[in-house]
Amino acid sequence: MQNIHNRRYYNVLFFGSEAIALNSLQKVNQFRKNEQIIKRLDLVTANNSTNKTKIEQYAHAENIKILQWPHLNIIDGEFDIGLIVAFGHLIKEDVLKRFPLGMVNVHPSLLPRWRGAAPIIYTLLHGDEVGGVSLMKIKPNVFDVGEIISQKRVPIPKDIKLPELTNQLSDIGAEMLIECLRCLPSSLQNTQPQSNEGVLYAKKINKRISEVNWAEKSAKEVYNLYRAIYGLYALTTKFKDKQMKLFDAFLVDTDPVVEEKSVGTLEYCEKTQAIRILCKDKRFIYFKSLRIVGKREISA
Repeated sequence: MQNIHNRRYYNVLFFGSEAIALNSLQKVNQFRKNEQIIKRLDLVTANNSTNKTKIEQYAHAENIKILQWPHLNIIDGEFDIGLIVAFGHLIKEDVLKRFPLGMVNVHPSLLPRWRGAAPIIYTLLHGDEVGGVSLMKIKPNVFDVGEIISQKRVPIPKDIKLPELTNQLSDIGAEMLIECLRCLPSSLQNTQPQSNEGVLYAKKINKRISEVNWAEKSAKEVYNLYRAIYGLYALTTKFKDKQMKLFDAFLVDTDPVVEEKSVGTLEYCEKTQAIRILCKDKRFIYFKSLRIVGKREISA
């Protein structure tokens, strides 16, 4: 271990399968080329398909060796440190112990808030005004509970949607990872345990989340749902027994409460040239277009 801590270069194994991990791998690889700190960089992916993912295509183009999860076949000390970005698989003790400096994970939330698979979605879904990125040490056999290496707080604009926020936090996380690598091994020595207060979980979502029950959500909550799943699913509802998808949502801040109409009322608004639907709080949310399932999209 003493030799590892005195070493001037490191062998790094990067774990990442999803597209969001590509940004970090690119920056780590550029860092390897620019500074004499990383000697070796390999990639672990969990793609079992014959079709190469974007991150695998990049690795191939850059002559980065690809290892297939879970069959790593690495020996103790072959790599000094493991980096994990959007990997989605639990790391067991037998893998973790292979890395003398341990493993570091980039997580796009201010832990312990939004542990789990979908932190950015839940940040938007709950209307968080501040989010961020956490760099943490990996603990074996459990997700997102490791000691914090560093955190960065990020204000969340009220109209930002999932793809844009994902890109923003991905950039920040990649830079935090580079800073950690640049300052090895001291960057791993002043970590802080996560608080036991404020723990929330961001479990994996599915398509059912897109179905809006107007009697259960305020206009702001529907709008936050729209932002949170934008690019994954369109909001859906039933109107006169027909399934509809709703697009291009927005709110009008100056809208009054509308007591005389029933929740779920759907109508055309001449002033905004948009369709609007009345929500639980008797306020409208607006949509610039909709599509009845099986038909073409209709603009308001």
